[in-house]
Amino acid sequence: MSLLLLLLNGTLIAGIYVLAKRARADGLSPLGVLAWQLLIAAPAVTVVAAVAGRLPTLNRSSVRYAAVAGALGISAPNAITFTALAHIPAGVVGVIGALSPLFTYLIALAMRVERLRRWGLVGVLLGLAGTLALVLPRSDGIDAHMLPWALLAVAGPLFLAAGNLFRSLAWPPGLHPLSAASLMLVIQALVLVPAALLSGHLPGLDTLALDTRMALVAAGLLTTLFYLTAFELQRIAGPVVVGQLGYVITLATIALGVLVFGERHGAATVAAMLAVLAGIALLHASARRPS
Repeated sequence: MSLLLLLLNGTLIAGIYVLAKRARADGLSPLGVLAWQLLIAAPAVTVVAAVAGRLPTLNRSSVRYAAVAGALGISAPNAITFTALAHIPAGVVGVIGALSPLFTYLIALAMRVERLRRWGLVGVLLGLAGTLALVLPRSDGIDAHMLPWALLAVAGPLFLAAGNLFRSLAWPPGLHPLSAASLMLVIQALVLVPAALLSGHLPGLDTLALDTRMALVAAGLLTTLFYLTAFELQRIAGPVVVGQLGYVITLATIALGVLVFGERHGAATVAAMLAVLAGIALLHASARRPS
C-alpha cells in the first residue's frame, strides 16, 4: 500500500507541473494558475477536514504557522516553478525540483540541526554538480536564453527546503496534519486569489480555451488529492519511505514531459539527471534514521 501511495503522490506532483505548463502555454500567468489551483484545492481539502472532524482551531499560533508554512511550501515554490515551466523543459524542472532534500540538508547544517556526514557531503556535491550541468547551456540541453529561467527554477526547491525545516521545527503542539493543510491552503487562497483578481490575472473559466480550463480544473483536483494522500502516506510509511518521493517526482515529470510535450534529452542531459538522483540517493542513505 505504501508503495502505491508513494507512486501516486509523486505522479500527482508531476501531473500538476505538466498541467501548469499546459495552462501557461495559453498565456495564463503563474499567479493565475496558482490562484485557480488554490480556489479548487482549498475548499475541497477543508470540506474533507470538516467531515473528518479536523477543522483547524484558529488562534495566533496556528494562523501564523500556517501562513509562513504555506508561503514557503506552496505559494513561493509553485509560483517559481510555474514561471520556469513556460521557458524550460518539464523534465529539467522535475530534476531541479528534486534538489529539495539537498538544500534541506545544507540549511540544517547551517542551523546546526544536522551534523556533517561524509557521504552526505558527497551526495550534496554530486547533486550540485549535476544541477550545474543541467542549467548550463549546452547543445543537447537548455539554450543560452533558458539559463536565467533554469536558475530561477533552482529557487523553488530552496523555498521547499526552508518550508520543510520550518514545518518540522515550528509545528504547533496538537495541530493535526489535515488541519494544517486546510489552514495553509485557505490562507494562501485568501491572499493570492484577491491579488490575482485585482491585478487582472484571474480570468473567468468561461473566457479561457477548453484545454486551458480542463488543465486548471485538473491541476486543482490533483492538488487536492496530493494533500489528502500525502498524509496517509506519512502515517503508514514513515519518513524513510516518504524521502523517496523526490525520485518518483523526477522520473514521472521526465516521462510526462516526453509523452505530453515530446521533450527529448541528450546523453549529457541524462547523465546530469542521473548525477542529481545519485546525489540524492547518497544523501538519503547517509541521513540520520529516527529510532
